[in-house]
Amino acid sequence: MNSLVTKLSSIAALLGVLGAIGAGFVQYGKLTAKIQELDKRKAVINQSVDLDPLHEKISELEVDLIDRIKAGDREVEAKIKPQDLSGLLKSIQEVREQVAGLNIPKETDLKPLNEAIKELENKISKLDTDVKIVQKENQLQDILIEEIKTKANNPLAN
Repeated sequence: MNSLVTKLSSIAALLGVLGAIGAGFVQYGKLTAKIQELDKRKAVINQSVDLDPLHEKISELEVDLIDRIKAGDREVEAKIKPQDLSGLLKSIQEVREQVAGLNIPKETDLKPLNEAIKELENKISKLDTDVKIVQKENQLQDILIEEIKTKANNPLAN
């Protein structure tokens, strides 16, 4: 009886090994079939795509953006009135020199005049700063426009 059990267990082990080998061949066949299917798909991947509608849309958006920027520039330019402030500063200095050269009695109060001159100088300084800020903003907008143009001309850009 022991010999029968031994023989049956040997046969079962042999069938198990043969089954595992068969399963390996089945998986190998599936893998080969999948590789062949992917090789056939390679031609689909290489097909060209028509990008003309995208280029047209990019051109339209670029023109729209440039128009918006120009409209914004016009609004800013309308608000800014360029002034030559150097003449005004010279005039203030001349007034100071004239006031200093006059023999004004000590009882005359020049404090309001001096305060008004300081206030004018502060306003001139603020205007000069505001003009410089707007000039830098305009330079930044020019740089951004150039970036957009460069992106629009790059077919690989998203």
